Amino acid sequence: MNGLDRNLRRLVRTLLVLPLLALHGGAQTVPGPGKDDPRSVYQRRVHPAGPMERIDWPGRISELLKEEPGDLIVTAVGDLIFNQPITQLPDPDRAGLFRILQEADIAYGNMEFSLNDRPDLQRPFYNFRAPRDFRWELARTGINLVSQANNHALDFGPEGLRECLQALDQTNITHAGAGTTLAEAHAPGTLEVAGHKTRIALLSYMRYWTAKYRSKDPNAPSLSTIDPAVILVAKDGKVEKVEGPLEADVSTMEDDILLARRKADLLLVSLHNHDVTHHRAYGIQDSTPPNEEIMFHRAIEAGADLVLGTGPHVLRGIEIYKGRPIFYSLGDFIYQYRTPDRIPADLLHQRDIEMPRPANVSVWDRRESREVLETVLVRMVLNQGRLKRIQLLPVTIDDEGPLYGVPRLADSKRGAEILARVEKLSVPYGTKFVSKGWYLEVVL
Repeated sequence: MNGLDRNLRRLVRTLLVLPLLALHGGAQTVPGPGKDDPRSVYQRRVHPAGPMERIDWPGRISELLKEEPGDLIVTAVGDLIFNQPITQLPDPDRAGLFRILQEADIAYGNMEFSLNDRPDLQRPFYNFRAPRDFRWELARTGINLVSQANNHALDFGPEGLRECLQALDQTNITHAGAGTTLAEAHAPGTLEVAGHKTRIALLSYMRYWTAKYRSKDPNAPSLSTIDPAVILVAKDGKVEKVEGPLEADVSTMEDDILLARRKADLLLVSLHNHDVTHHRAYGIQDSTPPNEEIMFHRAIEAGADLVLGTGPHVLRGIEIYKGRPIFYSLGDFIYQYRTPDRIPADLLHQRDIEMPRPANVSVWDRRESREVLETVLVRMVLNQGRLKRIQLLPVTIDDEGPLYGVPRLADSKRGAEILARVEKLSVPYGTKFVSKGWYLEVVL
């Protein structure tokens, strides 16, 4: 073979490969079959895509969004771990999901990532960060109210938190639970809605199983926390440790609520609850221990209109307590924590203690537990200060492929299964629901 033939063959191979590389986003390896295949789980698919169900999402959503004069619409979702643009996606089940948030007067989420330009300040293994300019993408989702009292707010230290707070202020996204001082962290985030006289406020707290996030300097960037307390009890001739929220911290939360209540017509309280580690040795944590329910109840008793729980990364039950809703955990919503340009996804699959580790399953084939990737969008309708309606819209999150961690409205089969789980988890609280076809309403 002469040099000309070899060069011609190289050119032909290059021309054949280039379109394939473009299709898969650059010089990434095309996923192939076979166990123990060391290719990124971010691109590799284990579950073949099924047939797309024909659903008129624009029609469904337009019907859902019909309002009456005076309606105030509040939506709530769970944890946001967000670093790749997704609001431009054309899929109707994704675009429609964001339309619901964008059309709401108030759209709440728990912001479990930082907006800052200081990657050198990263502290833990996880890199939940996006540059400050990404604040506009966060705003495009429709989210305009975020809680920040959580265990990732200080991942980039005090300076990272300062930059994040500034970025949120620049996009008019109201925040609570973190501040440049401890007093700011305990102050409510407030906002007004065009066309309404209702004054809205949010308070945010984190309950962790250790006191590691408690503020050591009230004049430095801080979080509002509810720390653990441990007592000893005698049971069956043995001494056991019983843990619950620290009473003094719960009392501080109650004082904050009483002060905020004076200036707010609608008061939301967010509780980011980590009663134990997420280590998968403890299984799926979809029920709230009785000792943890205390602080949710006390928030309502102090004057909160509704309590929004996050933290366990799975759904938990819903309770109507003294006529007001408690969502013990809203699960995840945007879950982009395995994007390979942030952390090598395969490395994370090997070392993440929160990742299930089934027997005889390769590290390359591990996927999140289904419960982690199924959630609901809560849509509430209020009018003249009265809660008229609570709607629960089922949502799934992609667990493989280039849209890893991106949510979409669930199809009929998966949606029915998610809603059935919500009903089951809420049985201990006596909560009743009525089916509206593709979503549920809570009986008030």
